[in-house]
Amino acid sequence: MNRTFERLTPDADWAAGKVASLPTRWQRRILRQWERRRGSASPEQDARRAANLELLTLTDQLGGVRLPLDASDVQVCEWAQAMADRCAEHAQLFHQPEALRAAMARTAERQGIEPPGQRVEDAPAMRRMVDPLWWRRGLRKLHAKAVEGAAIALGYVNKSRDIYVSAESLTRRLQQNARNLATLENTTARNELGQEFTLAELAAKGTANKAIRRAELMTRISGFERIARDLGHEGLFFTVTCPSRMHKWRTVKGGGVIENPRYDGTTPREAQAYLAQVWARIRAALKRAGLGLYGFRIAEPQHDGTPHWHLLVFHAAGLLEQIKAVIWRYALADSHDEPGAHRHRCDFKPIDWTRGSAAGYIAKYVAKNIDGYRVDKDLFGNDAIETSARVEAWAATWGIRQFQQIGGAPVGVWRELRRVKALPEGAPAHLQQAHNAVNKTAVIEGRENASVAWDSYCRAQGGVFCGRKYRIRIAKREAEGLGRYGEPLGPRPCGVETESLETYTPHHMRHMGGQAQRLVHWHCESTRHTWEIIGRQKKRDGAAVAPWTCVNNCTRPASPDEWSDAELIRMDYMRHASGAGGLSTGAFTP
Repeated sequence: MNRTFERLTPDADWAAGKVASLPTRWQRRILRQWERRRGSASPEQDARRAANLELLTLTDQLGGVRLPLDASDVQVCEWAQAMADRCAEHAQLFHQPEALRAAMARTAERQGIEPPGQRVEDAPAMRRMVDPLWWRRGLRKLHAKAVEGAAIALGYVNKSRDIYVSAESLTRRLQQNARNLATLENTTARNELGQEFTLAELAAKGTANKAIRRAELMTRISGFERIARDLGHEGLFFTVTCPSRMHKWRTVKGGGVIENPRYDGTTPREAQAYLAQVWARIRAALKRAGLGLYGFRIAEPQHDGTPHWHLLVFHAAGLLEQIKAVIWRYALADSHDEPGAHRHRCDFKPIDWTRGSAAGYIAKYVAKNIDGYRVDKDLFGNDAIETSARVEAWAATWGIRQFQQIGGAPVGVWRELRRVKALPEGAPAHLQQAHNAVNKTAVIEGRENASVAWDSYCRAQGGVFCGRKYRIRIAKREAEGLGRYGEPLGPRPCGVETESLETYTPHHMRHMGGQAQRLVHWHCESTRHTWEIIGRQKKRDGAAVAPWTCVNNCTRPASPDEWSDAELIRMDYMRHASGAGGLSTGAFTP
């Protein structure tokens, strides 16, 4: 809007127009603040000017994305389709790959989306920018952060209003999850054995299923605890929080909240990056001092959306004070002199084995951050199921990894071993031990349910301090064909592999009875299916696509082999718009 025209427009109409693209409750709040500001100073002209400038600055900040902040997930998907169509339409004007890519990149940048980098070749980059799914991912992330950042700035995210995440972000995330579930339920796949499942049924068999995800996490935590008990190690549960300047709100006596005058505008994602940096320094210092840890960390939001970390770790006996000193040193490196820093920045609770399981210290945090299983209320008295939905929306909005393993053996190999039906004859003992640990029908040390044998698996891999020297690795094979954007597919998992020393008698030493050793490489194939989508509800997100004109069709080369990348992009788009299929990833067939 032209700034001269803004000054000529009546103030009330101008202010209403500036907030028109914001959620309704935000509009009311901003306009009330604007009206109070106009009457809070004198003379009247200065108050009017100050209020208008404040409103203008605020709405410019909140309007950092082209998409309205109150847009639903459906509207985000429609806008993604429109942007993909707009990029494809550039092919009518630009016929050289460099010029066409640059035009598409400018369209992405104007929407706040970072275009593919220079490492991506022209054709794959352009295929991304005409793909609605590529746009949808970028716009969802951008829009989600803009909405939630605005909600925090306006003071909506706290325990007195919208705890953990704003109502707008929660609604958007629930809409997105509902759309994703509907897509999975309406899409059927068939494997090479002729078995047919919906994608929802397939997803329910893995860690996308919240119950399975929670159970696996608790399995690994319990396995670490058994190792700690067997080795005589000690446990420590501690919490690390961010400095006061990263919190929008502070709690006062009686449980109420007031705005924090020290708040510097730090977003939850920036606060998460701060905690990750602190932990990286702690981990490096512990390694230099020879103080090994293993366990888990959980990132969860405080009431105003600022993350804090809970960690359950195990360590050799007698090292507690040394470990605490290192943690204190780096946790207090930032703003160590602020009031309450030494009391609130870190909280340590050594595990008392006589009082029960160490896993019990962290179980409620795992459940709260996944599905609220067997957790009645959260710390603030909210229903645990609603809380888990809010925490999931918070993590998705800011791209925060909620759970992370510390030390131990990699979980990827654990999962791949489950796909290995049988080991070859003579397999080394550590491979047999690991396979038995993940095999649900095996009996490990008297336990009939081998899913609880994470401790046995870790020992087979070389122990909880094996680091990058774990014994069994995922085997990968080069995949044939091209991906969605015309690029060669990367290596794909095909099983596990390991090495072992074998003692044998060489042929030339048989008469002497001599022996030698050799390194044997073992490769075990996993069972993997090839899936083909055989049924999908055909549904377009957004308005019908305008037909292509034939302006350039008469001048294109006669042979497809001579077509430029721009021509291929245009022909791909024509196929997509006509419903003939998705973007081509191989040679084009006219």
